[in-house]
Formats: sequence, structure tokens, C-alpha cells
Amino acid sequence: MDSLLRTPDWIPLERALHAELGEAIRGATSAFRFIGFAHGPADVGELRVYQHTRTRVHVTLDVDGRAYRYFAEMDGYGATDPEHALLAALNGLAVNPQRTLGPD
Repeated sequence: MDSLLRTPDWIPLERALHAELGEAIRGATSAFRFIGFAHGPADVGELRVYQHTRTRVHVTLDVDGRAYRYFAEMDGYGATDPEHALLAALNGLAVNPQRTLGPD
């Protein structure tokens, strides 16, 4: 993960919260801290990693606000349901691997 000497990127989190949970939740970005940047899938590029300050659950997003989760067995990230990822972080739930999205 790379975060030293780089400005945190809050735009993907703001986009994702607004798109998935509506306008009322937009201020929820203050409940997260920016962890850093991570290498995403080759066709996606760099990901942004956020952590909810209370639940400590991570949310990993691409520049457009699409959600990803880390798969240890493939040592990389794959797409996941963005609404579920955000709600899991806000509510302190573990991400359900059954909700992972496959390639289009």
C-alpha cells in the first residue's frame, strides 16, 4: 500500500456513498480515514483504501467509486457489491464473499 507523501483522495468515497446510499449519507465521509493507495486489477488501476474510524472495516474503491475486496487466494482485488461494502463498514459487518461480483 502506498500513501506516503500523497494527498488523500476522498472523491471516490463521496461518489460511492452518494450513489449507493443517497444524498443524506454524503457527510459520512468524516467517519472514515484514508489509509492509502493499493494496486488494483490490471484493467482498473490504482485503488483507494478507506477505514471506518469506529468499526475499523475497510472499503476499497476505484477512482469511479466502484468497490473491491482483497482475495488472499489470488493475492489481489476483485469487484464486490458497493452497497454491501459501504453498509458493512458503516455497521461493522464482515464482507460476505458470496456478494462478490464476477467479471462482466
